[in-house]
Amino acid sequence: MSQPPILIILVAGIGDMILASKAMRSIRRGYPQSEIHLLTSTEAGSLAQSFPYINRIYFFPIRELRRNKVFILRTVSILFQLRKTIYGIAVNLYRVGSYLGAMKMGGFFSLLKAGKKIGHDRYGFGRFLDVSLPASTFEGRHVADAMQEIAIKAGGIPDDRGIEVYWNPEAETKWRSFFDPIAGKIAIGINPGGDRANRRWAPDRFAAVAARLVERFNARIILLGGPGDRDIASSIAQAIPSGVSDLSGTIPLDELPYVISRLDLLLTNDSGPMHIAGATKTPLVALFGPEDPRLFGPYTTPDLYRIVMKDVPCRPCGDKKCMHPICLDQIHPEEVLAACLEMLQQQSLR
Repeated sequence: MSQPPILIILVAGIGDMILASKAMRSIRRGYPQSEIHLLTSTEAGSLAQSFPYINRIYFFPIRELRRNKVFILRTVSILFQLRKTIYGIAVNLYRVGSYLGAMKMGGFFSLLKAGKKIGHDRYGFGRFLDVSLPASTFEGRHVADAMQEIAIKAGGIPDDRGIEVYWNPEAETKWRSFFDPIAGKIAIGINPGGDRANRRWAPDRFAAVAARLVERFNARIILLGGPGDRDIASSIAQAIPSGVSDLSGTIPLDELPYVISRLDLLLTNDSGPMHIAGATKTPLVALFGPEDPRLFGPYTTPDLYRIVMKDVPCRPCGDKKCMHPICLDQIHPEEVLAACLEMLQQQSLR
């Protein structure tokens, strides 16, 4: 007798998708015969399509909905599709961040058909669940570990592997012609973008560090980012005399993990590519502004990353429109360069 399918809900970004990978893998280990469906954001879903333990993905237009209410129709359509299936378990892996978020997610859960509905009880979300974890589940610990605990509560079986990410196999053939000519040079990726302005270090400071790395190592600087980061990347490229390739806006998301895996170092803001680097074991230097790296930092071995941040009284900060991000303004190029040099030296000694 076949087991009923399982629905995982993770309406979040690409970084959160990668951090949830070990939790989703645990659920697959716990239910090897069940189909596993995933409801996630459009952006994260494009990356999750390569994950081997997911059978079907529903793309929830969360960011699109914020820009244009016409996407309400697509949201309703997704709900009707989900209601056609009776799930054995529906589990929300992600943290509930507000009372409004709890009510929205609770309303959604109340319409699902599932034998058990599982998540953590924060801001009243527990009243919509059959099995709930404490409100403190996400407090004082890394998000990846908190999601793993929810997965175990849902019947997942953990293993000793960390997070992981997969890429479209065609990426290896497609990008070989880019990387082969620079073989022998140090390839340093720079990701200057981020989903919020107050998570982005100043472009001229990235450029200052990049120029020094080119001068010292004859390195190849590879600028990364989505279509919305093209102007930022272009300004950095123009400030570097030579040795730079601007790939911003040109790499499909399901190919980006392969490109990052080929780097000798990634210098990045707190962002999805930071977590991709963590999953691919790519050495990285991460710049942290408003978020707490104990909760959202790179989830990899300590020898593979350095965090550059300043102690400021306003961290963690939930002000997405902060006009004076002193947390990032106080980070200077010299200390970022020093962290990059330390990581490159450490890798050369391996």
